[in-house]
Amino acid sequence: MRTLLTSSVVLITLAAFENLAVTAVMPVIARELDGLTLYALAMGLPLATHVAATAVAALWVDARSVRWPIVSGVALFAVGLIMAGLVNTIELVAIGRGISGLGTGLIIVSLYAAVGSIVPAERRPGFFAAFAAAWVVPGLVGPMVAGYIAQWFSWRWVFLAVGIPCLLAVPIVNRFLSRATAGVQAGRVVNRDEIISRARRTLLPAAGVAVAIAVMQTASSSERSLPIAVISLIVAFALLPLLLPKGTLTLRPGVPSVVVSRMLGNAVIIAVEAYFLLYLQNERGWNPGPAGLVVTIGSVTWALGSYAQTRVHDPAKRLRLARVGTILLTFGAIGAATVTLPAVHPAFSIAGWALAGFGMGMMYSIMAVLALEYTPQERHGEISGSLQIADSGGAAIALSLFGALYVAFGSVPIDRYLPGFLLMVALSALSIVAVKRVPNLTRPSLPEDDPTR
Repeated sequence: MRTLLTSSVVLITLAAFENLAVTAVMPVIARELDGLTLYALAMGLPLATHVAATAVAALWVDARSVRWPIVSGVALFAVGLIMAGLVNTIELVAIGRGISGLGTGLIIVSLYAAVGSIVPAERRPGFFAAFAAAWVVPGLVGPMVAGYIAQWFSWRWVFLAVGIPCLLAVPIVNRFLSRATAGVQAGRVVNRDEIISRARRTLLPAAGVAVAIAVMQTASSSERSLPIAVISLIVAFALLPLLLPKGTLTLRPGVPSVVVSRMLGNAVIIAVEAYFLLYLQNERGWNPGPAGLVVTIGSVTWALGSYAQTRVHDPAKRLRLARVGTILLTFGAIGAATVTLPAVHPAFSIAGWALAGFGMGMMYSIMAVLALEYTPQERHGEISGSLQIADSGGAAIALSLFGALYVAFGSVPIDRYLPGFLLMVALSALSIVAVKRVPNLTRPSLPEDDPTR
């Protein structure tokens, strides 16, 4: 168990450093490369490609093992970062980040599945708390350091400083996983027909969702192309149900409500963070270094919220705690939205952001534990994939919607950021409703009801 925990935390720490660091410096990149209107694409394309990679990883893990998805994921993650650090246009930066998103999609699903297959149920909350805690050190130093690197040197080193070591570490990761997973594979039973059936059901829809989201992010950069963004959004929502448990988008009680709760919460956190930092730097005149501290605050409160949920072991109380988490998320989103009001001091808005992070930390890990507890082991790859698709797809769509509203309200005499923030408040309020549906989860639904069909 210790080996799995240590290796998982290292991989998540690297991915967390890249994610948080890039969030802090992306406003600088967008300004330097004259790509502010493509901000949503540069921020969200890794999430779109993450969806496609997640579908592949879920099948790969259940058909083979966690070893090769992780090794391939680390390699793609590294190559994408190196590309992003060397190119000279915002479009190519986005493509490089998209490649890195493929890598993280393979890695994260495999780690979730490994926890479900190897770790006893009573220890899983601790593992997921450690996964959340792996964001703490990158959250403490990553955004601030990245901000000052961009401020004093070049934003390119934010990518290269992570990508180059990761590429060199690929052979080491391969050797380590070869030993670590050798015993796990011995007792596995693989239903080949079921894997083939799932591949036919999920691979094309996953690719379609990823493409639709990428088109939506690109189209939202111009008022003239906003109709294309709307069409892409419709396509994405038409295909998403094919990749998630049946009833997810209608808040069906049980596993679907677990998944949609995570989808809504992650959408709010990612979109608010991205545009909160953009507002501070572009509208309030903050430098990248100090702005990076805002990411630090959110990461720390998320970890504290995740730790808090590990102290509660009674299932009923944990569900109530998750409900409280969504309420805190909603009030936190409201507080963060006040950054658009000139009369409000930024400290108040940052406090709101911190509250949102704490609430999300409470809810996020609990939903992961529930999803695995009510899913049979042979389908942990499938439910892990559903969780990651929900996380990434929801966040990518939210970024696109925020970006589209930013462009659409550019010529209207109100703050162009405000409609996006208000939409995120509405989505966080909807997450409260979704979590209220979770207590009805009293039996496994994937194998009997087959909600993926």
